[in-house]
Amino acid sequence: MKVYCFIALFGVISSISPVSTMAQGAGSFVFETARELFSSGDFDGDGRADMVIVDKESGKIRLGYQLETGVFAWVDNRPSGIKGVTGIAIGKLVAGAGQSLALTGPDANQISIVDISNRGSSSKPQILPFEAGLGPNVIAALDIGGAGNTPLADLFVGSIYNSPDANLATLLRNDGAEYPKISEAGLSGVPAKANSFSMKTGSAAYVAMLVAPDALKVESVDSGKLVDAVVLSGLPAGADYCIGSFRSKDARDFLVYKPGETSFSFRSLNESAPGKLEFGKAESFDLGQPVKAIIPIDQPKGAGFVAIFGEGQTAGLFTFDGAKTPKLSQTISATNDIFTSVTKTPAGLVVLTQTSTGKYSTRYQLYTWAGEGCTPGVYGGLSSLADNDNITIPDIHQRIVSKIVEKTEPEMHPYTNTIPGTRAEYAMIPIPSGEFTMGTPDSEAKRNADEGPQHTVKIEPFWMGKCEITWNEYELFMYPDEERRTRGTVPTDADGDKLADAITHPSKPYVEMSFGMGKDGFPAIAMTQHAANKYCQWLSAKTGHFYRLPTEAEWEYACRAGTKTTYYFGEDATELPNHAWFEQNSDFKYQKVGKKKPNPWGLHDMYGNVVEWVLDQYDPEYYRVSAQQGTSVFPWNRATKPYPHAVRGGSWDDEAAKCRSGARRGSDRSWKMQDPQLPKSIWYFSDAQFVGFRVVRPLKVPSAGELQRYWTSGVERD
Repeated sequence: MKVYCFIALFGVISSISPVSTMAQGAGSFVFETARELFSSGDFDGDGRADMVIVDKESGKIRLGYQLETGVFAWVDNRPSGIKGVTGIAIGKLVAGAGQSLALTGPDANQISIVDISNRGSSSKPQILPFEAGLGPNVIAALDIGGAGNTPLADLFVGSIYNSPDANLATLLRNDGAEYPKISEAGLSGVPAKANSFSMKTGSAAYVAMLVAPDALKVESVDSGKLVDAVVLSGLPAGADYCIGSFRSKDARDFLVYKPGETSFSFRSLNESAPGKLEFGKAESFDLGQPVKAIIPIDQPKGAGFVAIFGEGQTAGLFTFDGAKTPKLSQTISATNDIFTSVTKTPAGLVVLTQTSTGKYSTRYQLYTWAGEGCTPGVYGGLSSLADNDNITIPDIHQRIVSKIVEKTEPEMHPYTNTIPGTRAEYAMIPIPSGEFTMGTPDSEAKRNADEGPQHTVKIEPFWMGKCEITWNEYELFMYPDEERRTRGTVPTDADGDKLADAITHPSKPYVEMSFGMGKDGFPAIAMTQHAANKYCQWLSAKTGHFYRLPTEAEWEYACRAGTKTTYYFGEDATELPNHAWFEQNSDFKYQKVGKKKPNPWGLHDMYGNVVEWVLDQYDPEYYRVSAQQGTSVFPWNRATKPYPHAVRGGSWDDEAAKCRSGARRGSDRSWKMQDPQLPKSIWYFSDAQFVGFRVVRPLKVPSAGELQRYWTSGVERD
C-alpha cells in the first residue's frame, strides 16, 4: 500500500494520543539530521509526552505540548543560550518541574539547562561553563550511582578539545546548582550520538554512544565511574544506530546501519548480570534501497520501524521481530517535501517534513493506524524559527509585580504618565468593575446580526487610555534608535530600557506612515494587531505597568459607560459630530485626539477618528455562545486563526451607523495588500489608514504565562 503526504499550514495537531518514541525504559532517544535534533519527553509534568526539535545552528528550541489527550500544539521557539548545538538530553534535571532539556556544543564550551515545564512562557536558560574539560559535544541525562546521588538526573558529557588526550568522558552530579564533576575517563576517539537507556524500567542506566573511528560503546555509570559494559568494534565509518524493543517489550535491541547503504545489522543486547552486557550475534537484513535513517516504531500488531529512504522523499513502515526479514507494510511519499523525523503515538505516527529546498522541519502530518498500515489525517505547520522576544516576559512580569502600588479598586485614580527616557505623555482613566448588557437590542436602528443576542457580562476594574495612542508615543517604539538618543537628556529607568530594547520592533518603514495626515497629537495608524500587541509589551517593559489591548467586552463596557442607548449620549445620531470624527465632519482624514466631547467616564474618541484593535478573534456567532452561558466573566474569544480579529468604534471614514456602541467589525487579509511604495514588514504594517488602538491596564496582574498570551496571539500575525 502506498499513500502520499499532502501538507498545508495549521497550528494544532488534534486527535493525538500521548507520544512515545521509545520502548518502556529505553529513555528519550535523540534522533539527528545534519541540521536538527529530535526527541520527546513529559516536559510539563502532566503525564503526556511532548515533542522537541532543536535547530543546531541557532540553538533555538521548538516545543510541541500535548495540552490534553488529542490536542498537540506548537509554541513559539525558545532560546537555549547556545549556538552550534551538537548534543541534547532529556531528563528530570530541575526540581519541581517536568523533564527538562540539556544542550551543549563544543565551541561554546558550555552546558545549557532549560526548564521547559511552562507551556505559556520561556524561562531563562541556566548556562554552566564546562570546566571539567574543553569542547563538550555530546550529552546524556541519567541517574549516576555513587556518593551524593540525588533524585535529579545527572549528566554524562563527552568532550573533544582536551590535552594531552583530546577526547574525554565526564560524569557530572546534579546538585541543583553547579553540577560538580564526579569522575572522568579518556576515550579512544571522538564521541558522537550519546543516549541513555536502561535494560528495564527501574534498573540501572547506561550510556550508548558512537566512538570514532569504528566503535559503538555502552557504558555503565552505576558505580559513579564510567565502566565499559560492552563494545562493538569494526563498524563502518559514518555508521549510525538506534535502540528498540523488537524481540519483546522488555528487550533492548540495537539496529546499526550506514546511511546510504541498503542493509542494517540487528544486534540483541543481553544482561547476564547487573552491569554485565553482551551483544548477540549479528544478523544482516537488506531493505532494498539506500537508507537515510531508521526509527523504531511500536505498531498495533507488534514491533517495527520506519525507514526513511534516499534523500528523504519516501519512507517505509516495516514490522520486525528481530528474527524474520522485515515486512514492508506501507510506503509513504512526501509531496514536494523531505521527511526529517517520525514519532510514534498510540494512535499512529507524526511525520515531520521540510521543503525540498529548506533547511529545517516546517510541517507535520498525522497518520492513524489502520490494519497493518496507517492513513493520513491532520496536518499543519510547525512553529517558526523567526526571532521572538518571549524570553523577556518573565523579567517584565517581575518588574510589573515589584512596582504594584494600587491593590484595590478604591485606590484606582486617573493618572498621566511620562514614558521613561522620553517626553511623551499619556493619560489613563479608571474604569470601575460591574456588569452590563453587551450587544444591541433587535429594535436598534442599523443593527447587524452579529450584535446579538444581548447577554450579561461581568467586568473587572481596569484603566483605559483617555485617548487613542498617538504618533508621539508609537514612534518611540517604531524608531528605537531615536528613542535611545533622548535618554541622555531626560530621566529614564535603566532596567526598563534594557527590557524594552529586547522587544522586537518593526523595521523602519520606507515612507512616512501618517500618509500626510499629521503626527503631533494625531492617532497612530496602519499597524497590525501584532504590532499593537508588541507596543503593549514594550510599554509595559518601559513603565513597569501591565498594558494590553482591551477585550471586545471591555471596550464596549468602557464605551457605553453605564448607558444602554445606541450612543452613550442617547439615540439621536445628529449629536454625533459633537463626539466623533467620522465621514460627515472628518475632511477625509483623521484628526487630533481629545478634541471632541468625552463619554461619561472621560474617554475621548471612542467613536470615530480611528477604529481600534481589540484582543478578540472576530466571530459573528460568538455572542450566541456567550448568551448560552448566562453571565459571562471576562469573555475573550482567543484567536485560533490569523483572520479576522475584532476592531471597534468606527473611524474617520465611516458613516454614523458604524460608530454605534454595539457595532462590530472584523479585520481582513486585504488590509495587508501591500502597495509597492509601502514597507514590507507585513507583521507590523498594514494598508489600513483607518486603524489604530488604545491600551488598558487591568488592576489585577496575571501570571507571566498569561502575559505572553495577551502579547503573542499564537497564530499567524495579523
